[in-house]
Amino acid sequence: MPYDSTPLPQSIAPPPIPAHSPKPIAHWSHTLALVLFLVAFAIAGHSRATSMVEATPRLTRYVSTLTLEWLLLGSVVAGIYRRREFFVTAFVHRARSIAVSLGLGLVAYCIGLVVIASVGGALYFTPLFHKRNEAVVLAMLPHTALEFLVWFFVSLTAGICEELIFRGYLVQQLTAWTRRPIPAIVLAGALFGCIHLYEGIAAIVPLAALGIVYGLIVHRYKGDLRAVIVAHTLQDFLVALLALARPFMERHPPHP
Repeated sequence: MPYDSTPLPQSIAPPPIPAHSPKPIAHWSHTLALVLFLVAFAIAGHSRATSMVEATPRLTRYVSTLTLEWLLLGSVVAGIYRRREFFVTAFVHRARSIAVSLGLGLVAYCIGLVVIASVGGALYFTPLFHKRNEAVVLAMLPHTALEFLVWFFVSLTAGICEELIFRGYLVQQLTAWTRRPIPAIVLAGALFGCIHLYEGIAAIVPLAALGIVYGLIVHRYKGDLRAVIVAHTLQDFLVALLALARPFMERHPPHP
């Protein structure tokens, strides 16, 4: 039988599977307008913080804050291409129950406290430590039962709206632009810190660090925002309780 010297055909390797590339969730102009608004809001809030707090009753400020937060979230959602997908990613996670998310939120809150305390302690050794606006922050906090009730809704609104905007919308959009999640999380966290400029320059760094930690938690849990919403709400609400408890503790120190 003659030998067939025809070479066997070489197997052709399949083409590589293209890596998943995140796509923008809104038009670039929509995101640019949002960032410019947030920067302008931070600058205006810093320059007018003292006069606004002194001139405006607390309940009026709370209602205006509630209105502004929901209007801002509405304008953000209006520019998103696939709104249903956005909210499903943020709130629907079949592997975890609401109870588990609440537990994770409590853990995230504790981690956030450690981060704020650590970064704030590091700032103690810098000139930034004295650039705080504690008078404005204390004047904003509730004093009556009715104010506390409204403050809870302010805290819950901040938790929902700000997490959807910063850890939801901005992180996804910036990830699509930078092609990497970590720079997006850092940028969104820095912007989150900047909108608290009314609390003083010293507040920016700890709150930016807190925003970065929240972003990492959301990234770890595939975009699920429920835990950080719980943590953010607790952070804002318990600040009022701790602030009001401080004068009582000063008047009634523990006995040795």
